[in-house]
Amino acid sequence: MLEAATAVFAEQGYDSATVEVIAARAETSVGSVYQFFPNKKALFEAVWAQYLDETRALFETVLAQSIARGIADWRTLLDESIDAFWDLDRTSKAFRAVWLNGQHSVEFLADGYALNQQIATRLSPLLRLLVPSLKVSQRKIVASVLVESMSSMLFFAVRCEAKIARKIVGECKLMLRRYLEVYVVDPGDFAADRA
Repeated sequence: MLEAATAVFAEQGYDSATVEVIAARAETSVGSVYQFFPNKKALFEAVWAQYLDETRALFETVLAQSIARGIADWRTLLDESIDAFWDLDRTSKAFRAVWLNGQHSVEFLADGYALNQQIATRLSPLLRLLVPSLKVSQRKIVASVLVESMSSMLFFAVRCEAKIARKIVGECKLMLRRYLEVYVVDPGDFAADRA
């Protein structure tokens, strides 16, 4: 049912989607759908939760691989992370469904922000390894800027045609590399300025 709902929301949009269409796509009865989901909004919330779960799982995979490899080549790590999340946004049906229809609830924005904050918190230990001179409070802010910037840029890219989108992803990599270089190249100078 959730797979069918995801496809219908992605293809038709929230307003045009009906429980009847979703049930037909799932090859089940409308009554069966209502046994698990009280209404269309609950189905959409389940699709949103699925996308958040996909994002969490991808982050944990990227984080585990990064720790296993070490962070000596942090530029490659950054680029690969951006590519991984860009690929998720391009290929996830749940993302497409949410992206097309996210205006239907401010809760989705709050959930997305909360997830970004969780990811930033989990990213902080990598920053400690990369830039030991950063204080804990600075690491949280730098991690948040990285996560929110990447999230915003990829959201922007997904709205563009493929050729332009790829360029935007490249600019996102450049922007975040330059941002981190300030800390990595000569962290003492900049860490003191931002204390």
